[in-house]
Amino acid sequence: MKPMKPIASDWTDVVLVCRKCAKKLKKGFGEEGDDRLAPALRDAVARREGGKPARKPRRKGAHVAVVEVDCLGVCPKGAAVVVPAGMPERWRLVRRGDDLASLLDEIAPARRP
Repeated sequence: MKPMKPIASDWTDVVLVCRKCAKKLKKGFGEEGDDRLAPALRDAVARREGGKPARKPRRKGAHVAVVEVDCLGVCPKGAAVVVPAGMPERWRLVRRGDDLASLLDEIAPARRP
């Protein structure tokens, strides 16, 4: 059996977004309210880190990966479930219009130089 091959990434945090919840909310996130939750969170990460917005998680460049996952089993009405992988005890419900920069500061604090 071959040993598992590691994959390099610059990530220091991973944020999981329930795809099912986010899909039910449709849009309502981002600066103009016309984004879905995961892309809006990725844009918030990019703005905070001074980089270019990304629609999909990238292994290089961003320090926080925002990854959509299948149903997390909570299924709240009018909100989506977000879980910081490094702090699994800190699940959050995110509603349309919530301040995503504040959410990121709470669940994936910016790296200090």
